[in-house]
Amino acid sequence: MVPPYATVLVQDALPKTLKRRTLYVVQEDGFEEQAAMICPCGCKATLQMNLLTDERPCWRVTQHGDGTASLHPSVWRKKDCKSHFWFRRGRVKWC
Repeated sequence: MVPPYATVLVQDALPKTLKRRTLYVVQEDGFEEQAAMICPCGCKATLQMNLLTDERPCWRVTQHGDGTASLHPSVWRKKDCKSHFWFRRGRVKWC
């Protein structure tokens, strides 16, 4: 079985180059601001999900005791590759 995505917490900004199969959570001043990852479809696009509740659209990230993370709601690219998936406990569940 393929291992789950790694979850990496970063301060203030995303690294210049993102690793595949990694969910990045950007924190600034103690607040989670965004989550980012390379699109799991293979198109190599960087997906950025807003975590700030006063902006839309907005996602919520849950970090689990086993080191994995989940995003809510699903991630749906409306253009380009049109990927649509749930990210649960470090795994992509295609819609």
